[in-house]
Amino acid sequence: MDEDGATEPSFPEQEWPTLMMRGITKRCARCGGRKIYDSWFRMKERCPTCGFLFEREPGFFVGAYLINFAVVIVLLFVACMGFVAMKAIDPEASATVPLVICGVVALVVPLVFYPFARTIWAALHLASSPIEPQEVDAAAAFLRGDPVPAPSLSTGSIGPRGRRAADRGDLAGPTPGS
Repeated sequence: MDEDGATEPSFPEQEWPTLMMRGITKRCARCGGRKIYDSWFRMKERCPTCGFLFEREPGFFVGAYLINFAVVIVLLFVACMGFVAMKAIDPEASATVPLVICGVVALVVPLVFYPFARTIWAALHLASSPIEPQEVDAAAAFLRGDPVPAPSLSTGSIGPRGRRAADRGDLAGPTPGS
């Protein structure tokens, strides 16, 4: 309960299947809230329902690119295996259709799957690195309408295991003898 007498919403840790389903359906991994995108490619900074900060540390969404890339590679592999099967049945089969299919997959799937990759990555990250108390406090401040400073590397962002970059030595540069 805060000083106004209102209770802060409680979000217990969720199981992996729940988090993954939320990611697959483009929902907030923490609360399942919707409307977390302003447009197809523009994700809101925080969930409008629970205040969860999606980009938990600098470079956070690089993992989303990896997920997007992996999906495209799997689909291209399936298409190539289809072509191999087609050639096994008809050795004179043309490669034009499979090449066009692979080209379309390589160009269209990353664009279509991009927002899903971001929410899936946020869900994976939340499952493997639970939310820290200072993140809960910042989310509550956001929901109350209080100013919440955006985390950045220069201010000592919260990283893995709740330690600030400066405390981890990430900002200090190389150490002598390394």
